[in-house]
Amino acid sequence: MPMRSQLGTIVGIRRLREVGPHRQAIIVKVGKPRKEKGGDWACPFQISGLGPRKIENGHGIDAIQALLMAIEGIRTRLEQSGKQLTWDGGNPGDTGFTRFVPTFFGLDFSKRLDRLIDREVQRFTRIAEARYRRNQQR
Repeated sequence: MPMRSQLGTIVGIRRLREVGPHRQAIIVKVGKPRKEKGGDWACPFQISGLGPRKIENGHGIDAIQALLMAIEGIRTRLEQSGKQLTWDGGNPGDTGFTRFVPTFFGLDFSKRLDRLIDREVQRFTRIAEARYRRNQQR
C-alpha cells in the first residue's frame, strides 16, 4: 500500500549515502503525479539530507512527462550538491538517476542523441566482450 505524506501518495523512495568517511544519508521521495488547475501535471519530489527539505515538482503536459521531469530534477539537484553519492544498486558516484534525453529540441535532435547513445553502448559492449574473451583464454 502506498505511503501518504506532504508529497501526497509516495510512489518511490531511494536511499543514497555519501561515499567516503562521512557516509551521510540522503533520502529521495517521489510522489504520485497529479493534475493541476489548467490541465498540466505536477510530480512532487523531496530530497532530505542536502539542505532544506522542500518539496519541488516536475511539470508536464501529462503524468508521464511530469514524472520524467521530476526524475531529471532529482538528478540535477543531486549533481549540484557536489557530493559523491551512491545507492545500494550502484557504484560510487552512481545515484541511479540517469540523464533524461530531451525531446523539447525536436524529434530530429532526440533521435540523434539516441543514435549516439546506442553507438556508445554497442562500442562499450564490444570492448567488454573482447576483454572477457581475453581473460577466459588466460
